[in-house]
Amino acid sequence: MRLVVAVIACLISVALSSKALAQDQACSPATASGAGLVVECGNQLYAFDLSLSESKLGLSGIKREVRLDLHGRFAFACPLEPICANEPAVGGSYMAPAGWLSSSKDEQAIFQILRNMPWPGVGSLPIPSASCQVFDVSIDRMNGRAVCFDESVVIVAADDRVGFLLYFSQRDKPAAALKNNVLEMLPRFEIKRATGEVGLKRWLR
Repeated sequence: MRLVVAVIACLISVALSSKALAQDQACSPATASGAGLVVECGNQLYAFDLSLSESKLGLSGIKREVRLDLHGRFAFACPLEPICANEPAVGGSYMAPAGWLSSSKDEQAIFQILRNMPWPGVGSLPIPSASCQVFDVSIDRMNGRAVCFDESVVIVAADDRVGFLLYFSQRDKPAAALKNNVLEMLPRFEIKRATGEVGLKRWLR
């Protein structure tokens, strides 16, 4: 069962590849940093920055530190481990939205996005049995859908310019309890958006 969780994490780790994002003909990636992404759509730049706030006593308003690995996967690091003892680990990656928006947005579609990522040996991986029914979510007004796979919850959300996957994992946590934890955390996510002329691209690093 935990093998599936490991495979999902590996799949998500490569979701930010330029090849995947370039499949969206309307927009293409310009730069990325942390859990932020700038995409170029025609003569406009659109910036997205995803953050997760703490809500514990004495930490309200503090944003979690974001760590980005070489594969483009971001993770929201806990500021103090004891306060996150009962919360799932949270990570994710950006992706091209077109495939998701034109899909059935069901359990199979969520896993198909993961399986289509350029990770060797997983192209024929069978869809695991879901541990909960697919359910609707909203992350700072961006709509998406989610499903439980073993000890994880995977969310796919997108608009017409950008999409992302979020995954929540927690060992030895029943699917129903993990789902409830995730739903409690979602209001703490914020997406900051900005728009600018494509000429500003020369200032990007």
